[in-house]
Amino acid sequence: MSRISYRSIAGLAIVTAAAWGGSAAAQGGPPAAGLAAKVTALQTEVATLTAQVTALQNTVTTLQGMAGAVQVWKDTRIAVPVQRNDATFVSDWTLSTMASLSLPAGSYALVAKTSIQDPLISASTFYCHLVRSADLIDESVAYSVGDEPETMALQGVITLSSPDTVALKCGATGPASTAGSAESFFSQLLAIKASAQ
Repeated sequence: MSRISYRSIAGLAIVTAAAWGGSAAAQGGPPAAGLAAKVTALQTEVATLTAQVTALQNTVTTLQGMAGAVQVWKDTRIAVPVQRNDATFVSDWTLSTMASLSLPAGSYALVAKTSIQDPLISASTFYCHLVRSADLIDESVAYSVGDEPETMALQGVITLSSPDTVALKCGATGPASTAGSAESFFSQLLAIKASAQ
């Protein structure tokens, strides 16, 4: 008895739905109008999303342009003679300039390196200073036996309130009376403009 009742109710629901759908289609009423409204709403959303995507693309392009505008100063020298010194204190030495940069006011990250050797002295000590005007930024020391080259690397961060010159300067132990000089190779000094944090 319960099965017959369930099937009868289900059949009645199907017939009623079909009749309602046919009547609405015949009258050309609300369902069609509702669909058109939904399409219009979707078109509006698509237009809004398109505008947002375009704005994001423009922002990315602007940021890429800013990243590409990083300023770099560079001085590279293949070979430079290095002064020998007899003085006990490095502060009394005469240092040779391996590389230098004239920089405008601003903040900079500095990176410097050079390779030094003295083939005419059996054992040498090399000192390198990274300086601005009279201020020491960084220093490095290396000891070499015979003609073995030593690589010196220095770095620092500075903020200049006015234009100034930064330089990589090096010297070697003596005797200074020995003919010739110590030698540096592939010296390089880089300054990268940055914002102080």
